[in-house]
Amino acid sequence: MTIDSWQHTKIICTLGPATDRPGVVEGLIRGGMDVARINMSHGTHEDHERRIQQVRAVSRNLARPVSILADLPGPKFRLGELHGGSLKLQDGVRVHLAESAGAPDYLPLDERALLDALRVGQSVYLSDGAVELLVKAVTAGRVECEVRAGGTVRSGSGVNVPEMDLPALIPTEPDRLGLAFAASQAIDWIGVSFVQDADDLVRVRAALGGAYQPLLMAKIEKRRALKGLDAIIESADAIMVARGDLGVETNLAEIPLVQKRIIAAANARGRPVVTATQMLESMVEHERPTRAEVTDIANAVLDGTDAVMLSAESAIGRNPVATVNMLRRVIAATNAEYAAPMAKARLRASGAVAVDEAIGFAACQLAEKIDARAIVVHVQSLSQAAAIARFRPRAPIVALTDSASVHLSLTLVSGVSPLHVPALADAQTRIARAQDWLYAHTPARPGERVVVLSAFAGAEETVDTLQIVRLSG
Repeated sequence: MTIDSWQHTKIICTLGPATDRPGVVEGLIRGGMDVARINMSHGTHEDHERRIQQVRAVSRNLARPVSILADLPGPKFRLGELHGGSLKLQDGVRVHLAESAGAPDYLPLDERALLDALRVGQSVYLSDGAVELLVKAVTAGRVECEVRAGGTVRSGSGVNVPEMDLPALIPTEPDRLGLAFAASQAIDWIGVSFVQDADDLVRVRAALGGAYQPLLMAKIEKRRALKGLDAIIESADAIMVARGDLGVETNLAEIPLVQKRIIAAANARGRPVVTATQMLESMVEHERPTRAEVTDIANAVLDGTDAVMLSAESAIGRNPVATVNMLRRVIAATNAEYAAPMAKARLRASGAVAVDEAIGFAACQLAEKIDARAIVVHVQSLSQAAAIARFRPRAPIVALTDSASVHLSLTLVSGVSPLHVPALADAQTRIARAQDWLYAHTPARPGERVVVLSAFAGAEETVDTLQIVRLSG
């Protein structure tokens, strides 16, 4: 697979210290990275700006679109700076949560409200639930805990207390600072952390104001979000199955079922959906993944996810480029085997669709019946392309747009290859552009057919015309 090879399922890589090494960002893009993520819970704005600029520069040099996703911190509690940056906790030992790291066995926690709210007998989970503490004693500004399940914790590790419900309004003050930074960098996607209901997204949009209106990705990681899932999907531009905190906040044994439910609901509404957390966690330290991790990736693809995401694997892992190459290999193998049956099953299951979705559905049906090399469509928004992609056609969706922001946003959508065209390009020019891409990046040959979706009489807001075009020599 070459740098420009088309793939159904997209790849998101988190930037961090490991991607600062020379050549790593280029290696990630060549390996298939479609979206670069910055986690605003870690690092400084200066760090993030430098990494964003590097991604954009390499993306331009390689002529491969890569969008930027910025995750807001959200109302999440985190450990402060640990002595040495990390600490290995053994089962049965006693440690203290406190406002500062006064000793090696003290875990600093800046949020005095959380310290005051903790009660004896409650469980405290660190590092996405990998480490469990049991509260044994509470005094002013200090909480003594016993390590029930040991492991390594790092500075900035998340702190979860599922039995506690502390009210926190989104966006938080750190979120607002993050939004201001995102505006200064014209970031494409904003990940809204710890969404509990659709009103959270409404408040984030209101906080943006002005001309900068990025796309919002609602991160599903709270139990309460599952109760209002349909409304959240309706209000968001995309959804993330954030399995780290979700696996702590809900029953861990049910995470596979919750993942399938969220993906199915997002697919039905035509919202791009991302599956995240521990996709290749073992490759943070090791050269090869476990069989279970490989199977997990394949199952996410089969569930219908638009994208899979690397977190620590790319941000702090030993070999981010090897990791993204492994991820791409699993995605490619799964799609090679199952793309055709998945497309047919999705079309059969879709049945009756709404009138405004019928043209996209018909295009996918037609492309499958005639074995079209691609579905070519000119779009003005993410939703226009996603409305076709929701049916998961086997053929690439070549989405042409004259909008720079839409062009980048489409890098997240399953099966879509976004192409930027001049605003005044006519239908023939667009088809020629799509044809050039097909010849360069797929096995397409002259005489083969593509399905073209367009707007009648230039009414670009509504795609309503369907035709079959043969590729020219």
